Amino acid sequence: MGTAGHIDHGKTALVKALTGIDCDTHKEEKRRGITINLGFAHLALDTGDTVGIVDVPGHRDFVHTMVSGASGIDFALLVIAADEGVMPQTREHVHIMEILGIKKGIIALTKIDRVDGNDANEARNRIHAFAQGGFLESWPIVDVSSMTGEGISALKQTISHIALEVSQRPGGGIFRMYIDRVFSVGGFGTVVTGSVKSGELHVEDTAYLLPGAKPLRVRRLERYGGPVGVVYAGDRASCNCAGMDRADFRRGMLISNRKLDGTLLLDATLTLFSESPRIGLWTHAVLLLGSFESQARIHALDKNYVAPGQTALVQIHLGSECVALAGDRFVVRSASGDATIGGGAIIDSAPLHHRRRTKALLENLSTMVSGGLPGRIAAEVRKSMTGMSAGLIAERLGISEPETAATLKALASDDIKTVASLTNRYAITVHSWEILKKKVVSALRAFHKANPLMGQGRGLEDLRGVIGAVEKDRGDEFPAIFLESLVGEGALKKVGEGYALPEHTVSLSKDERKSALFVESYFKNCGMQTPILSDLEKQCAARGVDEKKLKGIMRFLTDNGVLRRMEGSYLFGAQVDVCRTKLLNALRAKPEGLTVAEFRDVVEGNRKICLMLFALFEQEGMVRRVGDLRVLASPLTGIPA
Repeated sequence: MGTAGHIDHGKTALVKALTGIDCDTHKEEKRRGITINLGFAHLALDTGDTVGIVDVPGHRDFVHTMVSGASGIDFALLVIAADEGVMPQTREHVHIMEILGIKKGIIALTKIDRVDGNDANEARNRIHAFAQGGFLESWPIVDVSSMTGEGISALKQTISHIALEVSQRPGGGIFRMYIDRVFSVGGFGTVVTGSVKSGELHVEDTAYLLPGAKPLRVRRLERYGGPVGVVYAGDRASCNCAGMDRADFRRGMLISNRKLDGTLLLDATLTLFSESPRIGLWTHAVLLLGSFESQARIHALDKNYVAPGQTALVQIHLGSECVALAGDRFVVRSASGDATIGGGAIIDSAPLHHRRRTKALLENLSTMVSGGLPGRIAAEVRKSMTGMSAGLIAERLGISEPETAATLKALASDDIKTVASLTNRYAITVHSWEILKKKVVSALRAFHKANPLMGQGRGLEDLRGVIGAVEKDRGDEFPAIFLESLVGEGALKKVGEGYALPEHTVSLSKDERKSALFVESYFKNCGMQTPILSDLEKQCAARGVDEKKLKGIMRFLTDNGVLRRMEGSYLFGAQVDVCRTKLLNALRAKPEGLTVAEFRDVVEGNRKICLMLFALFEQEGMVRRVGDLRVLASPLTGIPA
């Protein structure tokens, strides 16, 4: 629960009367008699539940602090003094609560001891008139006096009823807590506090300070003044972190269990209050998001100007980096910071820079607003030039990965294609798919031209650079899925572990065939002696075959099984087959296994070749190593006579 209301209407005194806790703890607050910083208290209810309370300042100079406190609450306690009634910050705080989506609460008519019965009735009538037609209309009004205690018990009962009506915030998802206080505690180090916006965090978890993604170890968590093992969405929490100095933390930063990207651009809907001035295509303002505050420029997208009371699509250019997700609500104040003019909700926390207000852009943003989850996901995919995984989309939109994957699977959109592996699902626009396909085909065509004797084409890792990486710090399956899909379409063919164009074939000219026969003879004549490639290169050079042509011929011979490549060297393929048969026969006679020396005697080769052959046969799965011995990998392996 958060307080709201005009300065000196008794918010802090009422919290103290309810809980016994004085939220004004700073010397300056005591000296001036006003609340400057957020205050925190908690109220134990008869139901056994505990309500955390955020006490906010009412002075117009501290609205940014009020927004920080109100951004994390579930319901409000709007405080209106009976002897003054509705005042400017009463109205401003109500506007802010509406922007932030706070729909439930209680109106406390304070200082009831200062007025007589007629004045109290008049004050209630004015509050009813003020609330009529808005979300405050259904809020109960409770008369209270923090001085005499009148109505405090009734207010506690009303708080209990409202608390039962408040929906529990959904669990799971990304943990996010905007930092509103930073301080040091002797023996513990740096402590930060905030309202948990989503997710959960456990002691000893790894968290990240955002923006910047600096890793932290969660050493201690507290809730309502006592240590706990975990904090959840909706909690007021303090977090003691190891791994950073106090100077690294500042108000407005975020603690999260995910490495979320920062942004200087936000696409959003913006609604102006009816009494606010109109804003044009470019307007300077101050943006408040949680405890984050920044100068901003607002670019109207679907209108040339936004009139009072109107809602518009806008792009917000920030003066400092923030971390936000789609759906987050924000407040906008005038550039001088002396008046709240409106607010809204983020549509896209990682938009492209909109240099032109095109019809396609406006349609895409409108879809994100009105198209539900499928529309938001489709719009996110349309921003990317490559495949986006369900996990990345979920992170960008602040939703669960399973929900995103299920929506992608059922997505019906003419311009978006989805592909899946056993563990992940990716989405890409049809336009981007065709562009990537052209890039891969073009890259393979150039490769085949430069390497006409290489039948296997290019491997996955080579082509990954052509396709482009998708995600940071994650295994990226999209290139493999994309290439296999192109094979299924007939645009590529799979040759061994590589990919080639369907029309690519390898054929040798008369001179190349002569050179290939010479190379084949060279390796055949080496027998069980280690081939010396430098010697082969010299002999080929004397025959007019340069190093590049020799490599192409050796690839051709390897692709066709004439040569076997092992650990950077080559052996004659038929010789390898002979050695394999000899090894299997030897293991039939001695199933307990052979040493390298024993295998050397069997094949009459040197130690280097025997180690290379053992490595090859282990890779094939024919044998396995047991100490210094190689034994059959499976007793079912066939042993020829």
